[in-house]
Amino acid sequence: MSVLLDYLLEILQGLGTTLSLFVIALVIGFVLASAVAAFQIRFPGIVARSIWSLMFCIRGVPLLLILYVVYYGFPLLPFIRETVLWTVFASPYWCAIICLAFVEMAFTSEIIRGAYYQTPREQVEAARSLGLSGFQTFRVAILPAMLRNGFAPYTTEVILLCKSTALAFTITVMDLMGYANEIRARTLDIYHPLLIAGCIYICIVVITRLILSTLFNLVAVGGTAPEDRA
Repeated sequence: MSVLLDYLLEILQGLGTTLSLFVIALVIGFVLASAVAAFQIRFPGIVARSIWSLMFCIRGVPLLLILYVVYYGFPLLPFIRETVLWTVFASPYWCAIICLAFVEMAFTSEIIRGAYYQTPREQVEAARSLGLSGFQTFRVAILPAMLRNGFAPYTTEVILLCKSTALAFTITVMDLMGYANEIRARTLDIYHPLLIAGCIYICIVVITRLILSTLFNLVAVGGTAPEDRA
């Protein structure tokens, strides 16, 4: 039991790194996704199709491959090595955040766009017939419907992002998995470090799910939070 406690305390040293990767990438990804979805909605046609194709390519490439390209490949480019960008791409921590944020952007933008187009047109027209401005129409008629339509897939995506942070240890970031893998390599104990790390990730996912449900209930108008599929 004392050995397991020692494992737990050592692995928890990476909790702060895991949480910071998760939260920073989530915030950046959501902001970028909102902008991308807004451009697709505002400028239909060739612009929307071009953005969708780019997002599809990002969604279609494994995160591990993107991590390797950004961390091992980008620093070899002259315009990165010889500019201020080197300070960013020389850090495995920031490379991981950039990759996680861009993948989150690609998936979340599609969730936002889909939630927008699922809003009944009659609901929007009814709001406009009352003389509401564009912003008022969005706030009263569109946003509540988007929250209801997008809550379940967005919750699932957030949880997937949380679990994806575990790949950061492959580029030497010492997060939860980094410390668990170090213990495994040092002690040749395969199961216990990984099981402890897995339990910590489950706790993070449960807390994240509760936070999202609470936020949904605070801002949603009508209806209840649907169950996510994660």
